[in-house]
Amino acid sequence: MGRKEIVAVLVGVPLILVVGMAYLLLHPQLTLTLEDVMDAEYTGKDITTDVVEITDTACGSEIDCVEAYSTAEADYYRFRTHAAAAEYVSTVEDGFSVNYCVMDFEGKDASVNDQSFAMQVLAGMWNDYEGDYPARGGIPLCSLVSGCISNSISSI
Repeated sequence: MGRKEIVAVLVGVPLILVVGMAYLLLHPQLTLTLEDVMDAEYTGKDITTDVVEITDTACGSEIDCVEAYSTAEADYYRFRTHAAAAEYVSTVEDGFSVNYCVMDFEGKDASVNDQSFAMQVLAGMWNDYEGDYPARGGIPLCSLVSGCISNSISSI
């Protein structure tokens, strides 16, 4: 190995590590897991009732997710990329997607109010969601701006 290659390795490897760490710090969606969502303490109504981890049975060749949970309100799936989450939510009849996560409401008996609140809490985990929420049974949804979920999460 020549001198140029050694210098390239000595400069390149630390640079890659620094850029990778900066990316993780500036892109918190990558580090928040569904386990964090399920374990969060809520000061209001708990929107993750009857939690069951289903990663081993749900994630595989049919659904290319990395983590999955089932609750009374929805089935939650986390994907490696935004594109994979967007692709999966397009196949779901009654669902919601934010960042790397998809909520699937099909077959759940929770009230539409509870499901609506669950969507808003999931989106509020990152404090960066600016999209619309899908209608839930004709019930209008409040916006994050109006404070409907402010102070709903005391810790993550």
